[in-house]
Amino acid sequence: MDKEIRVLVVDDEPRICHLIFDVLVQEGYVVDISFSGTDALQMIKKHNYHMLITDLEMPGIDGLELIQKVKKQNSEIRAIMITGNAIDDVAVWAVRYGIDNYMKKPFNIIKLKEMVKQTLCTHKIVLEKM
Repeated sequence: MDKEIRVLVVDDEPRICHLIFDVLVQEGYVVDISFSGTDALQMIKKHNYHMLITDLEMPGIDGLELIQKVKKQNSEIRAIMITGNAIDDVAVWAVRYGIDNYMKKPFNIIKLKEMVKQTLCTHKIVLEKM
């Protein structure tokens, strides 16, 4: 990897954040974690993230609101939603909120790794331009 891919993981459950952190760091990504949408917005102002992985239901700013706000600041950031709820109409959510992919809790960590790679590749992040 010539240039580091930076990922922000946001979940109000520290256990989930740390699990995703450990797995993605092993894959070679630079990973930061946040336990709230409010803190995540501050972090996004300071760092150029390529991907946001966020829980849907969090106190304060939920995952949907977080993705909307982040996409206004950086439309190129990729977004994966992790949720314990069923998402009835994924296509509508993707268009309305800018979600690239989603995974239901409890999730398979191997599938999450594959989803991260696939989402980054599908959307052809050109790191030289970032």
